[in-house]
Amino acid sequence: MMKSYCLESISLEEAKEKQFSLVDTITEVFEGDQFLQLGELGVCSPYNEPLTTYKVEEVLAKYFHAEKAALVSGAGTGAIRWSILALCKSNDTILVHKAPIYPTTKATVESMNLNVVYADFNNITELNKVLNTTEITAALVQYTRQQPQDCYDYKAIIEIINAKHIPVITDDNYAVMKVKGIGVEYGAAVSCFSSFKLLGPENVGVVIGSAVVIDYIKKMNYSGGSKIQGHQAMEALRGLVY
Repeated sequence: MMKSYCLESISLEEAKEKQFSLVDTITEVFEGDQFLQLGELGVCSPYNEPLTTYKVEEVLAKYFHAEKAALVSGAGTGAIRWSILALCKSNDTILVHKAPIYPTTKATVESMNLNVVYADFNNITELNKVLNTTEITAALVQYTRQQPQDCYDYKAIIEIINAKHIPVITDDNYAVMKVKGIGVEYGAAVSCFSSFKLLGPENVGVVIGSAVVIDYIKKMNYSGGSKIQGHQAMEALRGLVY
């Protein structure tokens, strides 16, 4: 019989604390009845995006103790895709766990012609060997289990890779608000997840972390039509509260 290693979920009391903390953070950024409004469309000065979207991103950055946040199109897939684009160039090398890569992430990796290096994150000796013998541009670490036998310590893996000064992108889908912390709270360059999996709108992805990475993602999404609009941002934030 195969042994599986489930993630450690937070308790109901811890979940309440997270929810109340998020609401507190919202009140630091939004005033009066602003949280009940739908928000703007297109591009607004001086942020080059809807003001409401900018404010929601500010809430998310504060709540997850990060420098900045960006709402992007494409849900979790889009969040991971834009993060890889911000950190890697064609023919660069990306480190991943020795397990099947999620299909849409694999499509990004293949379209950028990235070199993929695998290491078994369940085996620290193997991981260190790969880190010590390979020139790596960035690493992708998934919080939830990619295969039943996975037992790696997510936080420890981020710390080990960080020690080599390699930026870490974390796929935090299905873990956000269910566990004590996400990648960016443990030192990852950016955390990525889908708003849709948190009762938000279907197309909205969330990237939280390094100001350098976030600013580059925003630069790549310069045009008004590529922005997450104010009403979408508000739906994403309300979904996170729920």
